[in-house]
Amino acid sequence: MLTNFERLNVDKKRLVDYQHVISAMAGNYQFERNRANSDFVKLLDEQILTFFEAQKITKPLINRRNGIIKHLRKILTNKFHNSKLSSFGSFESGLSLSNGDIDLCLEFDGEPPKKVLKKIARMLNEDGMKDVKLITNAKVPIVKFIDTQSMIPVDISVNNNLSVYNTELLKRYCNIDRRVKPFILAVKYWARQRGICDPTSGTFSSYAWTLIAINALQTISEPVLPNLCLKNGSNLVTIGGNQYDVSMANDDIDFKSKNSKSVGELIYEFFTTLATKWPWDKSVISAGTGKLVSRKEKGWEHKKPYISDAIQDQKLVRLGKHSLPVEDPFDEIHDLSIVLDAQGVYEIRDEVLRIYSMLNDSNDWANLCQIKYPELDFGAPQLDLFADLRGKQESEIKDDLKTLYRDLAIIERSVSVRESERNEAIRMSKALRRNAELAREQSTLSAELRPRRSKINEVQSKRDSSNNNYIPVHFIEDELLKVYLSLTKESGTGVELSFDKEKALFSWFFELQSMHEHAKLTRKYHREFLRLVNQQEQSIEHIKDIREEIISVSSFGNFTDFDDLAKRLLIELNPLKKERRKLRREVGRLEAWLRKQSSQDSNRPKFKRKHSPKNKGSRDIKQVKNKVVSGDSFSLQDLDLLLKNGGLNSVNQQTNSNQKSTRKAKKNKPTLQPHRGKRGKSSKNI
Repeated sequence: MLTNFERLNVDKKRLVDYQHVISAMAGNYQFERNRANSDFVKLLDEQILTFFEAQKITKPLINRRNGIIKHLRKILTNKFHNSKLSSFGSFESGLSLSNGDIDLCLEFDGEPPKKVLKKIARMLNEDGMKDVKLITNAKVPIVKFIDTQSMIPVDISVNNNLSVYNTELLKRYCNIDRRVKPFILAVKYWARQRGICDPTSGTFSSYAWTLIAINALQTISEPVLPNLCLKNGSNLVTIGGNQYDVSMANDDIDFKSKNSKSVGELIYEFFTTLATKWPWDKSVISAGTGKLVSRKEKGWEHKKPYISDAIQDQKLVRLGKHSLPVEDPFDEIHDLSIVLDAQGVYEIRDEVLRIYSMLNDSNDWANLCQIKYPELDFGAPQLDLFADLRGKQESEIKDDLKTLYRDLAIIERSVSVRESERNEAIRMSKALRRNAELAREQSTLSAELRPRRSKINEVQSKRDSSNNNYIPVHFIEDELLKVYLSLTKESGTGVELSFDKEKALFSWFFELQSMHEHAKLTRKYHREFLRLVNQQEQSIEHIKDIREEIISVSSFGNFTDFDDLAKRLLIELNPLKKERRKLRREVGRLEAWLRKQSSQDSNRPKFKRKHSPKNKGSRDIKQVKNKVVSGDSFSLQDLDLLLKNGGLNSVNQQTNSNQKSTRKAKKNKPTLQPHRGKRGKSSKNI
C-alpha cells in the first residue's frame, strides 16, 4: 500500500501536516480487505448525481462569463494589436464546475509569451482585478486572477494553440458515456475543495486531474472509455515550430463498455486504487495511449532531487523531473507534474488516504469534499450585480451616488496633480540626461584634440623634411614616360642612339624613379596633414556648438533624482488609479440601476412639465458637470439633471475634451530638453 517515498526513512517531524501519511507509514490502514457497503455506495451515487445536477451552467452564468470575456478582449486587443482572444478548456468541453474558471488564450506574434504575460498581469492589476498571479515555471505560462465583480476566476495563456485540440478531445470523451462527465466533475470538485488543484501551491492543475480521471476509466478492469488518440499522422499541426499529431477518433466510434457500475461505484474504486496501488511508483499516467505506460519505457524515471529528499531539506524548492508523471495526450514530451513540489506531493497523497479512509467509514459526499482552506473558497459567482440595491429607496441610491461623485472628484484631482508632477519629472530627467550626454561628448572631443595636435605636428615635420626640391608627381611621371619610350621605341629615322646617349638616358630614368618615390611620399604626408587639420577644425567648431547648447543646471541636481521622483509618483498613482476605477465602476453600476428603474416606470402616467428655455437648461447641466469635476457640493436636483444628461460618462467626455485641448496646447509649450541648432562647419551639416 505504501508508495516508494513513504517506504523511505523520513523524519516524522517534517510530516506533521500529513497525518494520514503518518498513519499509513505506521500500518494503520488495512481497509483493502473490506468490501464496500452496497447501501452506502448507492447513496454516494445519488449524492454525486445530485451534485452533478447542481453544476449545470445557467444562462445568467453564460452571460456573465461572456461579459468578462468581452471586457478582456477589448483591453487586450487594444494593447496587443493583431491579437486574438479565444476561450477553451473546461467550459468549452462541458467539464466546468458552476463556479469554475474561464480559460482564455491570447494569440499574438511579436514578443515572447512570458514577456506578454508580464504586461497582461500589470494591466489586470491596473484594471482592479483580484489576486493576480503570474505563473512562469509551467510548460504553458499563465496569468491567474479573479474578476472583482463576479468573483469568477480566469486563466490567460499566450499562444497555447494546442489547447484547442485538447479541449475537443475531452469533449469527445464526455460524449461516449453518460457517466464520464459526472465522474470527472466529482474528481475535480474533490481536488479543488481539498486544496490540491492549484499549480501555484505545488499541486496538480484541473487539467491534470481530468487526464488522471480519464486514464482511470480507460485502465479499469472493464474499461469505460477507449483511447481516442489515433496518432496515425492523419492530422498533423505545427505550433510554435513544433509538429504535433492531433488525429483523434470521433465520439461515435464502435465502442460499448461492458462496465455497468454506477458513478458512485466508479468513484469508490478510483480512490481505492489510487490509495492502495499508487500508480506513479512505476508508471506514467497516459490518457493519450489509454493505459499506464512504464516509466522505463517512457524514459521518465524520477530525477533528483527526490520527493523524500526535498521534504527533509527545506532549502530544496523544486523537485526533480517526473515526480508524479502525467503525459499530455498530444504533446508527449510534456509532463504535467512539472509544477509539483514536495509539499504538494505529500498533500496529494495525504488527501487520497483521507478520502480512502472516509469512504470506508461511509462518510457522505459533503464530508468527503469539505472545504479545506475556507479563504480560497470564493463561493458561487455573483451574477446579480444589483442584489444589494433591490431593497433600497431611490433617494438612498442617489445619496450614495452623490457621495461617490464627491469621492471621485477628490481622486481625480489627486491623480491629475501627481500625473502632472510625474510628467514634469520625466521631462526634467530627459533634459538633464541629454545635458550629461552633451557634456560627455564635449569631454570626448576635447580628449581627442591634444593627441591629434601632436599627430599634426609630426606629419607636418615629415612633410616639410621631404618637401625640399619637391617636383609634382605628374611632371615626373610624364618625364619617365618620355625616357622609357626613347629607350624602348625604334627610331623612325633609322639612326640608333649612341652608347653614351643611351647610358645618359638610363641614368636619368633611374634618377626619375627615385624622384617619383620621394614625390609620392611627400604628397601622402601633405594629404594626411590636411585631413588632420580639417578634423581638428571640425572638432573645435563642434565643441563651440556644444558649449552653446549645454544648460547650466548645477542647481537642479542629477537626472537620477528625477527618475526616482517619477518612480515614487508612479507608486502613489497606481493605488489612486485603482480606487478611481473602482469608484467609476460603482458609479456606473448605480447609474445603470437607476436607468433600469426609470425604464420600468416608463409605463406610468406621464405629466406635462413646464419646459425652461433650452439655453438655461444647457447652462445648468454645464454648471453641474463643473461642480462634479471640481468636487464642489451639489444637490439631489443637480444629480437628477446629471443622470438625465448622460451621467458620469458625460462628465468623462467633457474631461477628455479638455485633455485634448491641453495636449494641443502642449505642442506650443517650451521644452527643457536641449536641442541642437546649426553646426556651422560641423561635419553633420556638410
